Amino acid sequence: MSLRDSNFQLARMLKLCTVILALAAVALATPTPIALLHGMGDSAYNPLSMEAVEKHLKEELPGLFVYSTHTGNNIVTDTLSGFIGNLNDQVESMCKIFPTIPEFANGFDILGFSQGGQMGRAYVQRCNNPPVKKLITFGGQHMGVADIPGCLGTNATLCQLMTDLLSIGAYAPGVRDVSIQAQYFADPMKKAEYIERNIFLPDINNELEKKNPVYKERLVTLEKLVLIKFTKDFVVIPNDSSWFQYYPWGTLDRKQIPAFNETEIYKADNLGLRELHTAKKIDFLEAPFMHMKFTLTWLDEHIVNVYLK
Repeated sequence: MSLRDSNFQLARMLKLCTVILALAAVALATPTPIALLHGMGDSAYNPLSMEAVEKHLKEELPGLFVYSTHTGNNIVTDTLSGFIGNLNDQVESMCKIFPTIPEFANGFDILGFSQGGQMGRAYVQRCNNPPVKKLITFGGQHMGVADIPGCLGTNATLCQLMTDLLSIGAYAPGVRDVSIQAQYFADPMKKAEYIERNIFLPDINNELEKKNPVYKERLVTLEKLVLIKFTKDFVVIPNDSSWFQYYPWGTLDRKQIPAFNETEIYKADNLGLRELHTAKKIDFLEAPFMHMKFTLTWLDEHIVNVYLK
């Protein structure tokens, strides 16, 4: 090979290396795509909440792809489905939709707001294809709620409908299958009834007699589980539920709520919480706000700059 040919080959190799490095730099600079899961009384189409959050994230993270999950085709039906529906069906819908989103193919993050937190976790445990990298839950009801959730500032008619249904009985036939909030209602005084009749939460918390080992296998693959508790929360009762803490069975005494690493769900480790915690993959954050009343400044400082950049 002549010197001229050698120089030509070297130039081609250098050009190829430059292209590869440039592509790698673009890949590293592109933010991990995000799925937003809204909560009760909210909608993916709400310009004052989910649309505002999506717009802000895209401004802070250029090139970010965001999919705002919805179970209705407009703000009315999407808001309604946060009150009336079946969480198992809604999670199954995500399991079908997310694989069709090309941007999610190599993994994505979930930001789950309020009841969207346990829905996001259910997706990880039941499907996780494509895989979730970080699961960030804002005021989630991971261990359920012990009282009818307050919904100040949401649709008054839907809120009253939810209250009327739960007043009949959260575990009653005809209520448990259609009231979203009944499906994560956990009465500390009625353990047997909760385990037997609640159609959603006992399963995703692996509290049923027959455990599902796949739930643990999938949840421990998370790079990070971020649990945000609102310190002034009067919607999630108790707000400790956002950190997987709850009243012990047989009492409503707040003082008896155990520390995270003393809870039954942690010690049994049927979900993998202990494994994640030991690996330092769980972060516990306190947000000094009422339920879901955080500011975008707080979001940037504690979430965007820490976990999404």
